[in-house]
Amino acid sequence: MTKKSTHYKQVVYKYLLSLICLYITQIFFYIFNNGLFQIEGIKECFNIFIGCTRYALSAISIFLLPYLILNLLPFVNQWHKKWFKITSNIFYLLANVFMLAVNLIDAGYYRFSFKRLTADITRYLGVGGDFNELIPQFLRDYWHIATVFVCLLIVLFVVNSLLNKKLKQHKEKSSKSLIFKRSIAFIVAVPLLILLQRGGLQTRPLGLMHASQYTTTQNTALVLNTPFTLYRTFGKPSLEKKEFYNEDQLNKIYSPITTFESANWADTLFISPLEVGKTNVCVLILESFSAEYLKTYNTNGISYAPFLDSLAQHSLVFQGISNGKKSIDGIPAVISSLPIMMEESYLTSVYGNNKLGSIASTLRNQNYTTAFFHGGYNGTMGFDNFTRKIGYQYYYGKDEYNNDKDYDGNWGIFDEPFLQYCIKQMDTLTKPFHAAFFTLSSHHPYTMPKEHKNKFSKGSLIVHETVSYTDYALKRFFNEASKCDWFENTLFIITSDHSGLTESNDFKTQLGLFKIPMIIYHPKMKMNILSSQYVQQIDVYPMVIDLLNIENQKIFSFGRSPFAQKEKYYIYYTNGEYLLMIGNYLSKYKQDGTIELFNVVEDQGLKNNIANQHKEITQKHIEFTQAFIQQYNNTIIENKTTVSK
Repeated sequence: MTKKSTHYKQVVYKYLLSLICLYITQIFFYIFNNGLFQIEGIKECFNIFIGCTRYALSAISIFLLPYLILNLLPFVNQWHKKWFKITSNIFYLLANVFMLAVNLIDAGYYRFSFKRLTADITRYLGVGGDFNELIPQFLRDYWHIATVFVCLLIVLFVVNSLLNKKLKQHKEKSSKSLIFKRSIAFIVAVPLLILLQRGGLQTRPLGLMHASQYTTTQNTALVLNTPFTLYRTFGKPSLEKKEFYNEDQLNKIYSPITTFESANWADTLFISPLEVGKTNVCVLILESFSAEYLKTYNTNGISYAPFLDSLAQHSLVFQGISNGKKSIDGIPAVISSLPIMMEESYLTSVYGNNKLGSIASTLRNQNYTTAFFHGGYNGTMGFDNFTRKIGYQYYYGKDEYNNDKDYDGNWGIFDEPFLQYCIKQMDTLTKPFHAAFFTLSSHHPYTMPKEHKNKFSKGSLIVHETVSYTDYALKRFFNEASKCDWFENTLFIITSDHSGLTESNDFKTQLGLFKIPMIIYHPKMKMNILSSQYVQQIDVYPMVIDLLNIENQKIFSFGRSPFAQKEKYYIYYTNGEYLLMIGNYLSKYKQDGTIELFNVVEDQGLKNNIANQHKEITQKHIEFTQAFIQQYNNTIIENKTTVSK
């Protein structure tokens, strides 16, 4: 008697096994990063689950496709054969191992990027020489992720083996009826898989932007999964040309070309107005520094950066806010006024070799000597080539420092000795000069020099001790720099590449997660001001040109000087959404053209969409966002991100 086939039942059970395993990694992702999300009530939790399931089914249907097609083709008397079973198991297990691995890896990486990994990660890991050295450290620090991965693999392999035995395939007698039944099953299954993969019957296939249908922007990572974001962004153009407006309309709404005029209220801050050619410019970019670490910005009165707090009392202090969450995006934002408005980092994209202006290129035209300092591996994230390309004459990295006695074992040279080295090199530069510095010690794995262990408060977060160490390194830097003849004529701007780990509720909102220091200091500053005005990273470049009073200077800049008369804004892109803040209103513009509007003063959690109640403001946000997108996409695609001579 011929045994009844259990083949299709086995396929369905294995599909469900994959879904359950992916669910488990999603739950772990939330547990590991729960402080970064704000879920209000059972309803939102349920909506997240529904959205998570939709994206999980899409990802599984794609990655299991070779296994599913092999097992759904109407073969006759092949399913029970050894070659078929081995091939089928290889396809199934490899797909699941990959999906589980990337989703768990992202559980650890997400807290540094605030976005799911996308296809550009392969190029990002290939930039620089420090990746291989960091793998052992990451495995040690994230052993719990590795443990969950191994446990899940054991469960996967055991249950898969049980299903293979329990639902064992047997040889069936070939007949026209059998072939017909299997053909019908194939014809029915294929459209179902296509439906699951594209996420439903909607006009456009499921994309990253659809995640916001289920929850707030802050929580969309819980709806998405990393296998989905990887395949959905693979091979996709980083940018697409836009034609929302004709050229005249476009430039009236928003133009990245800025012409500076002399005299502004900033001049009153100094004993005498700053002058180009006489004022040196130092931009200090601190690794992973949240504004929360300074009592200047927080409300709990705790400071992990006492020196910066003391310096702030003699400075102009703005409410700093970052345009991204990765160093590779933060550096171009600060020195070239280039925000990240695509899924891929600019430096690793096809546009990475485009012409681009910068603080350095503009000041070199004013006979400044320019230098960039970073104690990391030469080549890390391509900063050495990038900075030279945009006008920095000299690059000083780990190779130039040439003393591994001060190597931290992970990223490069500890901040304290490297910043002392910077002063010695700055003394050799022809004046006037512009120097940019990028620190590294306050980055994971937060390694402390042996001579400074237990010297600083460990605080309540793993990052706090190294933040205090970097603050101490800055104190020593300023102490030594103050002895140099160039110090009295030097403008210092202190900010961060992106925010770091935070703990207070004020810094866990949609905006709070991106708050960074923005301190402007000059030894001849007459007064200190703590401003409530937001200044984003891309405002630094035009702000420097404005402070130096370079009259009639034209630059290409996506930011605006905080001293300019034009209306100020903050813009940020994440997971298919463009966030724009003007005044008290923040909008979320999606790639499908829909928009939401919130009052960030009254509604910090961004729960109450008031777009319909404030149609005039909403329309203004739509027009500005569309104009910004058009200028950004088209100028980068056409390589027109500099001022034509």
